[in-house]
Amino acid sequence: MLSVFAFQTPVPYPFGSERTGYLVTDMDKAVRAARAAGADVIVDTFDDPIGKDAVIQWPGGLYMQLYWHTKAPSYGPLETVPDNRVYVSAQAADNFVKRFVRFSHGKVVSDNRRADGGEIGRPGDTIRRVRIASGFGNMLVFVTDGKLPYPYGRETTGYQVADLDATLTKAQGVGVKVLSPASSTVEGRSAMVEFPGGYVAEIHEAKK
Repeated sequence: MLSVFAFQTPVPYPFGSERTGYLVTDMDKAVRAARAAGADVIVDTFDDPIGKDAVIQWPGGLYMQLYWHTKAPSYGPLETVPDNRVYVSAQAADNFVKRFVRFSHGKVVSDNRRADGGEIGRPGDTIRRVRIASGFGNMLVFVTDGKLPYPYGRETTGYQVADLDATLTKAQGVGVKVLSPASSTVEGRSAMVEFPGGYVAEIHEAKK
């Protein structure tokens, strides 16, 4: 599910800075769990027309939204689970990973300290790349010095597709810009795109 917010006023702080939003089954428990795991609650729980929301911040400066619906939604299963893509500094990485895994009851699937920087637009460089899986979905943590070529760092989500070339052709047909053409990665092929309105996303296919 993709939530699209069309503000009719200037965007209030800190909204627009969130890397992702997580649906929870109990807002009070989720906020307590976030605090216990070391997150700061930047915007305390408030009511919205269909439930409740809060904004938290993790070590490393990452903002995330938590939300709860008065009427529990029912969604069909996804064919592939998107990646939440986050960027942190080397100083904050271990602290962030430890605390997020505690909050999410997740696990570190892989921690590659010599990953190819080409995955974030820096071929020839070496970066640390941590993959986390939890009930909230997948997360890719890129540990960098912050020197990211455009548009890397602006994307929040990576979508896996069966055929990257066909998907990019379809996307361009409806006005999507290809910001970074398809290139090979360790896991397959990847491209960066921008949708009308400025939404930047990564799209990838698994190695066949």
